[in-house]
This record gives sequence, structure tokens and C-alpha cells, in this order.
Amino acid sequence: MSERRNPARERAHFERIAAADNEMYWAERTAAGRRRRSIRSGLIAAAAAADLGGDARILDIGCGAAYYTIPFASRTSATVVGIDLAPPLLAQARRTIPENVRLTAADIEALPFATHAFDAVIGHAVLHHLRLDRALPELLRVLRPGGRLCFAEPNMLNPQVFLERNVPFIGRWLENSPGETAFTRWGLRRTLAGLGLVDIAIRPFDFLYPLTPERLVPMVERLGRVLERTPLVSEIAGSLLISARRPGD
Repeated sequence: MSERRNPARERAHFERIAAADNEMYWAERTAAGRRRRSIRSGLIAAAAAADLGGDARILDIGCGAAYYTIPFASRTSATVVGIDLAPPLLAQARRTIPENVRLTAADIEALPFATHAFDAVIGHAVLHHLRLDRALPELLRVLRPGGRLCFAEPNMLNPQVFLERNVPFIGRWLENSPGETAFTRWGLRRTLAGLGLVDIAIRPFDFLYPLTPERLVPMVERLGRVLERTPLVSEIAGSLLISARRPGD
């Protein structure tokens, strides 16, 4: 499965989308999708940057056209370095980035940064596109001791996510890339623990469906917060919020 997530194939997929100059994913094109973006970026930024000062550096991997990088950066005075494998997406991003954002084209499996260069590594819906056995060790190389990894990723136990990732024609219809997958929280926990990470926290969240009518978004959001706290039901939420720390030396 990991070889299906070949960087060249993933790059070609996203460059085709970039050529249309459109939002990257159907779920981002609605009022509910935009509200989900705000919620997710806030959760990731809070987990990664709560105790970081203005001289900190945060690496945002797979930033694409900066749809999440910009709200990340608005929540911190730290420098946010966004990387992506597809230069056309970065060209789109450069139209609107704030002053504390830097962008560069880079391969996550061979990052052009010094060891321990970053205080946190973040990303939205990117790990499931990667060959984790190659990407995660490289992310840990550039993360300082005591630094945090924080991500939001699709939850394989969500019924739609399960169908998208396991029935090929549904995945193609919903614009998935050729090799993307999803995670269960216990499987991802084993992977992170196996790399020596500590303080691992993975929780299901997000019951706000992207096609929710705009007038219903506040009500569905409130209901979703209740469902996220409901045992068993919470396990089928759409996403996983992931946080882990590299041990200090």
C-alpha cells in the first residue's frame, strides 16, 4: 500500500487540480467546508503553538495553496514555513500569504532543512498521502527535542471515509488521489509510539458534514460537539486530531 503513495503520482494529481485554479477538495467549497477549515486550523494551531514564542519556527507540510497555512499563521506570531511538492500550488499560495509565512517546494522524504530546525511540525490531511516509513523519520529529524507533531487526518472508521478509501470508483468520483488512505487511531498510535514519540493523543472529531446547508451549520456544529463526547458514537467521526511530542534530549 505504501508504494501506491508514490510522491510523483501524488504530485501529478494535485498539479492537475491546481491547473483548474480551484479549491483543492470538494469538501472545501461549501459554507460548512469553510467552517470546518476554521475549526481544524484552530485545533491544530492550539495544540502545536500554545507555548511557542515569536521566534519559534513551525513547519507546515503539504501546505498546497495555503488554505490552512494562512489560518494557522493568523493564530501565532511564530514563523510558519509551508512546504509542498507541487510548485503550481505554491504559486497560488504566494498571492495571499501573510508576513510570517515562508513557502518552499520540497519533498517531505528529503527535507532541505537542518536537523532540529523546527519547534513544531503540523499539517492538515497530509499524512494519509505519504509513505510514513520514509516521511516520519525525516519529520522527526527536523523537529527539535521536545517539539510537537500535530495533524488532522481522515478516520477510517467513518463510513464515508471507509467507502472512499476502499471502493476505487467512489474515491475517484470524490477526487481522491490515487494512493491516499485513512487511519484508525490505534494503528496510528502504534506507528508513532514505535518511532519513540511520547504524549501521544489521538481523538476522533468532526461531525459537521461539508454539504450541510449554511443555515444549519451552527446547529450541526453544536450537535457534533455532543457526539464527539459520546462513547462509541465518537469513533465514527470524520477525522482524527493527532498530537505527539518528540522526547527532549
